[in-house]
Amino acid sequence: MKKISKIVVSAWIALMPLSAIGHAGHGHDNPLSPGHYVNNPQHSFPITLAIAAFVVVFFWLVNRKKSITR
Repeated sequence: MKKISKIVVSAWIALMPLSAIGHAGHGHDNPLSPGHYVNNPQHSFPITLAIAAFVVVFFWLVNRKKSITR
């Protein structure tokens, strides 16, 4: 378990700077609209990764809890 925790923490530390990446210009889109975050890969890719990571961890925890209670 400690090894998995170290891997998760290391990955989180390594990927944290990705949230600070900016991109030049916003074109004609309103930068505060939801469409801006969906249509620009600079925003949609990290959001997609975060949602996928949440889903994976959620199902991992649910399966782990089921195996412990058996």
